[in-house]
Amino acid sequence: MKLRLPLYARILLWFLLNILVLAVAFSIVARSQFGQGFSSALGSLAGDRVRVVAERIHYALSMQPKAQWDRVLDEFAKEYDVHVALFQVPDRFIAGEPIHIPPEVHEEVRSIIPGLGREGPPPQRRAPPPPREEGAFGDSFLSALGDEPMPGDGPPGDNAKAGAGAWPTRVRMVMKVAKESPRYWVAVHVPPVELHPADRAPWLLFFASDSVTANGLFFDVKPWIYAILAALVISALLWLPFVRGITHSIRLTMRATENIAQGRFDVRVPETRGDELGRMAQAVNLMAGQLDGYVRGQKRFLGDIAHELCSPIARMEVGLSILENKIGAENLERLEGVRSELRDISAMVNELLSFSKAASGMDGLPPETVALRALIEESARTESVPPEFLHLDVDDSLQVLARPDLLKRAIGNVLRNAQLHAPGVIRISASRRNGHVLLTLADEGPGVPADSLPRLFEPFYRVDTSRTRDTGGTGLGLAIVKTCVEACGGSVTVSNREPQGLALVFKLVAVK
Repeated sequence: MKLRLPLYARILLWFLLNILVLAVAFSIVARSQFGQGFSSALGSLAGDRVRVVAERIHYALSMQPKAQWDRVLDEFAKEYDVHVALFQVPDRFIAGEPIHIPPEVHEEVRSIIPGLGREGPPPQRRAPPPPREEGAFGDSFLSALGDEPMPGDGPPGDNAKAGAGAWPTRVRMVMKVAKESPRYWVAVHVPPVELHPADRAPWLLFFASDSVTANGLFFDVKPWIYAILAALVISALLWLPFVRGITHSIRLTMRATENIAQGRFDVRVPETRGDELGRMAQAVNLMAGQLDGYVRGQKRFLGDIAHELCSPIARMEVGLSILENKIGAENLERLEGVRSELRDISAMVNELLSFSKAASGMDGLPPETVALRALIEESARTESVPPEFLHLDVDDSLQVLARPDLLKRAIGNVLRNAQLHAPGVIRISASRRNGHVLLTLADEGPGVPADSLPRLFEPFYRVDTSRTRDTGGTGLGLAIVKTCVEACGGSVTVSNREPQGLALVFKLVAVK
């Protein structure tokens, strides 16, 4: 049994899944950047960058006399756009930029490295080897700096792992956010460069910056930009099937409603979804079925009525002919008036029959290949259109798929209306476009009001509501045109021309 969930529940579940995926992705990036947090960045990518820089600084200091230490630290400060200072515990300034160290940074250093104030025997120093580019801070930085560990560098057991006479590989580092400027501080516990035996206190190398990134030293923003872009891509890929399913269902429903609005009630929307969109598809299908039944019943009723009226009208015409021979001359005028009204009724019944036959033609034989120009010329002769009033621009080789009788009736109705309401030249042209033929029939009349254009194809609709004998017509002419063209597998649109006139465009299926 398929699980049926409302649409808002599906969106909520998908959103929670998206949040979960992004949270996992960001946690991976955060751990790679900060390890266990900003204040404990040892072992993370941020800590590795700082340790490598501290290793370079320490090696540069060991290779230079003390008089050059300020220059060395100034070069590194400019390279990373940070403040660099070297202090000896507790607060003796040695080299670099003389900066004030905030109290909270002092406290953080003492809480993380409690043994910094402990004195011990002076270490026996050896010249440090050149640093390894690929090594971590502790590996190549402290391998031969003495037999004794620096005070505060951890228990003796750590030194045993590093080998006899080696410094511990784990070097303490503190990252702290201060209240005053510069706000972001990193302190690295480095071994002192021996000046004389009395210099036994530990050294701290401070990096300070007003920016959390410190030009990529503290925090590399590029991985986060990549992470955000990856999150957007992941979210797009994650939401793509869900949104595509919704938009596909909406698109199918929209197309079905457009067809229904154009009078095509045989369309159906798939009812495979179990949410509100699925229920909407069911409602659209039910509505289309009911409208199809109503319209078919209406057309059938009109056809039956028109067919039943033919017999009494014929009998009335015979009766009037007989009565004409039996009445006096003084009543002949009245008899002619009755005969004129009967002819109008007969014309309306014939229009109803034509409309009914055109509608039934939609369910008739399949379309066949029709030579368009020859059919137009035949229809013009049937409607007695003078050649001088017909401008025909249709290629002889142009062919369409259509029902010849219905297409001829549609073209004939347009030509008849043009002669009645817009005397003048009738221009007919055709062009091929995207597998279709666009047949345009344009007159030079006054056109119709813009608000009447959408209703011209409605049965019994007339722009002139007076329905006098002078204006004529039953309001079925363009309704028959639309029905005939759709029975041929095409469509028809109408628009006003500039500066004046009315144009109808038949969109027919072209023969390849």
